[in-house]
Amino acid sequence: MTDRPIQAEAAPRVPPFAVPTWLRPVTVPSGEHGLAGGWARFTDMDVVQRHADGGYSICRMGLDDLLQAADDRNLASAVMDRLLAPRDPFAGLSMTAPRLMGILNVTPDSFSDGGRHNAPARAIAAARAMQDAGAAIIDIGGESTRPGAAPVTRNQELARVLPVLAGLRNSGAVLSIDTRHAEVMCRAVAGGAGIINDVGALRGDGAVDAAAAAGVPVVMMHMQGTPETMQADPQYGFAPVEILEFLEARIQAAEAAGIPRALMAIDPGYGFGKTVTHNLQLINWTAMLHMLGVPILIGASRKSSIAKISAGEDADQRLPGSLALAMAALRQGAQMLRVHDVGETMQAVKVEMEMLRTL
Repeated sequence: MTDRPIQAEAAPRVPPFAVPTWLRPVTVPSGEHGLAGGWARFTDMDVVQRHADGGYSICRMGLDDLLQAADDRNLASAVMDRLLAPRDPFAGLSMTAPRLMGILNVTPDSFSDGGRHNAPARAIAAARAMQDAGAAIIDIGGESTRPGAAPVTRNQELARVLPVLAGLRNSGAVLSIDTRHAEVMCRAVAGGAGIINDVGALRGDGAVDAAAAAGVPVVMMHMQGTPETMQADPQYGFAPVEILEFLEARIQAAEAAGIPRALMAIDPGYGFGKTVTHNLQLINWTAMLHMLGVPILIGASRKSSIAKISAGEDADQRLPGSLALAMAALRQGAQMLRVHDVGETMQAVKVEMEMLRTL
């Protein structure tokens, strides 16, 4: 399916929810309603509808007008309740303040810091430095998922991550294991990981059952294709809606496997099977993902789209663009940011949050 334009309308073509309908809160600092019990606020919503021909239309409405116009007011009220309701703590962390997840790649070939932390002592020292800089979560990955990356064996992945988990087990940080593989999930949780962060959204062989048995919080990410193929020619009808639908289906699959919704968070997968336009749409439409009723993680740090928009900078020269994307996601109510540059991002978060408080 090729990307199709979304048609702006003065009013819904048909009553909201009479056809597939999605709501994007239009976040503004002085909004009337709090989004997901957090700091982002909104008054109006963009009402997106998909029609029988596969095309999309959009119009802007206030909450009361939406409820009045809705084909199914009970459904509309339930969707609004999900948008407004405070989120449960995730991995013991309150979602009423932004949380930083520090990226710790213990791989030789990750796109940004491959090889920098592939000795356990260096990785442990880097994790402690990120924790000191403000990271509440340390995300440890032993398999690169950069575009074009080839998979590694489970033994290779485990040999990379288990010593680091052991060294950080008593650090006080929440430890996350970044893996697609059931065996690694099980061994890592036994070794001290308190979160499973899966770029495959628990679609791998045995992954959803392993996560359910582990009983720890999970982050499920959208990716079109695989790391080997995802950037070949990514296409969507309208990326934000189709990514939301994918994530909703994965939440339902996880619930069916026995994972409570209170243990879930989602990641729309910035840079994973998306063009630059798709990526920017995701950031601009992050507020719509609150329809899913779970915390949102955004990981745009140092991604290649920054260089494509700018001047082709190397990965370690993309901090300004990373901060711009992170703050944009924060203003959309994203509760967690996955970042390489923890100290710099924390400073930006503190300034942004203080600006919101002093309006």
